[in-house]
Amino acid sequence: MILNLSLVVLVGTSAAMFWLRTRASPWAASALPRLCTALLTASGTAILAYLAILWVEAASMAEVPLPEALPAVRSVLTGTHFGLAWLIGAVALLATAVVSATPLRIQSRLPASVVRIVAIGVLLYSRSMASHAGAGGDFTWSVAVDWVHLVLISIWVGEVIVAGLISLRQLPANTAESRSDCAAYIEALSGSATVALVGIFVTGAISTWRVLEVPENLLGNPYGTTLIIKVGLVLAAAALGGINRFVVMPSLLRALTQTSDAAREASGRFARILQVEAILLIAVLLAAAILTSTSPPMAS
Repeated sequence: MILNLSLVVLVGTSAAMFWLRTRASPWAASALPRLCTALLTASGTAILAYLAILWVEAASMAEVPLPEALPAVRSVLTGTHFGLAWLIGAVALLATAVVSATPLRIQSRLPASVVRIVAIGVLLYSRSMASHAGAGGDFTWSVAVDWVHLVLISIWVGEVIVAGLISLRQLPANTAESRSDCAAYIEALSGSATVALVGIFVTGAISTWRVLEVPENLLGNPYGTTLIIKVGLVLAAAALGGINRFVVMPSLLRALTQTSDAAREASGRFARILQVEAILLIAVLLAAAILTSTSPPMAS
């Protein structure tokens, strides 16, 4: 769960920094340092969680208590498929952390953003390699669909969490430049989240059909129950996103063209809905973590 949350924050923060890197308004200038802090924090927690996962996996494979797992770590890294996937992800995570630790003036440049985005993509692919989808090989349609699904859900969840809890916690000042930058950010956020959500439903349906094979396998087992809960949470979060996209956002964008308190009021309403959506999506991450550690019914 901690690793999943750290990864989506890395994705969402990287997207926000990519959109705001060329903006010079007071609002954008105040948001970028907070985004840098979030990147560095998420990188640190991801590294700790990633190491913990290796340690727990080594203890599980060697069937020893956690304090005695150190000798098994090397065997896991050198002799298992999980170890190969873990090492690939570790290199990508280290590259992400190094870029995230650079000064803001470097992170604001396009090459740094590209390196970080590619590294996160590789890291997410390594997660798909080690998932149920990787049972048939590392370069299969199952892994590709799972990776695309993971990327898209990381974009959606990450963007919502970062926008609701970081970027839009500080509303734009009553200056045309700040309000314009905020409007551009919100439009980019809404557009990418909408595309990601469509892709999530398509790839999720494909993955679910592959795992369950027949609808009857959705009922009467822990995997199916958790999947139903996850889908319900996703639909609730999507409904909130739809309200923001089609009801709140048009009035917000109109308000951001005005020199009045209407912009701040509309921005606050938009951010509050995002914050509720973010809470629901954190619950989705918890359900996803449970699914990862639960065997599908056809694997029984």
